[in-house]
Amino acid sequence: MLYLRGMPVVFEYSFTVNPQYRLFTIFDPTCDEGANFEAARRTIGHGSFAWGPNAVVARAIDTGTASVAVEVWDDPPGTPGGTPDEIAVSELALPGGRFSSIQALQSAVHVGVQLPTGAGTYGARIAAYNRGVSGGFAPQDAGPFPGRFEAYRLQLWKISDEPSWPDDDEHA
Repeated sequence: MLYLRGMPVVFEYSFTVNPQYRLFTIFDPTCDEGANFEAARRTIGHGSFAWGPNAVVARAIDTGTASVAVEVWDDPPGTPGGTPDEIAVSELALPGGRFSSIQALQSAVHVGVQLPTGAGTYGARIAAYNRGVSGGFAPQDAGPFPGRFEAYRLQLWKISDEPSWPDDDEHA
């Protein structure tokens, strides 16, 4: 965990996931992961990312492990570093003020990692890097995740202190 002061990134947390059936979910552990997964599954199609009210589902290319970095920003971040293979943008309602992934190799992530900015609605952008790199390791000049196969960056920035989803009436 790294706290940066005087920069737009206020929090960064990295972990490793082992995607189940090539999918992994980052979600608020105070919410029903199954309901979020079902909402996202209906929209994933052949894409790499799908959103539920309290979760993002990512489709990995490889069945091995992937690196994930979660960043919290003071304001919406600029263009992500490196050359992402794919990007998706949406909103996440995080009423518990933390995120989790049951596919994480680190047990602390199963329980949930507290966000320093607390509960609320967040703008969210997820980017995938090094997808389809042969041999299992990206070259040293592969942008922000050199030497690693398949990496993801989830950037969050708080929109509101109230956790909401754009069409809460449909999800009620």
